[in-house]
Amino acid sequence: MGDHDVAVLGVGMHPWGKWGRNFVEYGLVAARAALEDAGMEWGDIQFVSGADTIRNGYPGFVSGATFAQALGWQGAPVASSYAACASGATALNAARAQILGGLCDVALVVGADTDVTVPAVVEALRTELAGLEVVTVPGRHVVLWDAYVETADAIGTFLENAGA
Repeated sequence: MGDHDVAVLGVGMHPWGKWGRNFVEYGLVAARAALEDAGMEWGDIQFVSGADTIRNGYPGFVSGATFAQALGWQGAPVASSYAACASGATALNAARAQILGGLCDVALVVGADTDVTVPAVVEALRTELAGLEVVTVPGRHVVLWDAYVETADAIGTFLENAGA
């Protein structure tokens, strides 16, 4: 390997589906699977880089610490990434920078997310967009991004009523 190569030693994933649980639970399943795949223990990790989106509130904003605490604090420095759909790539880059900078040899990158229910999204958007004639591009993105969950009909009805 060259001077700027970083290897992925293990990967893990929570099964895909509509589970309705806390994002931390999904992250723990993925993290433990990645550690097992790499043949490593949690104590071997020297840096934790977490990723999540805004939908999970404050624990998501501090996702690195949230995952490290759930795995059991062991002294590794943590970083948290919030970059919407690019959160995972941002967290991976933070870990890569730590390794290439010589600050650690082994990092754990954990990204997990969960979604709120469609009625909650629709109500929040209805409140936020009330009285607007045009739905902004970010507003459309949120609506379309959440359309995969539960019922597309609720989103379609909302868009019609919002005049989008």
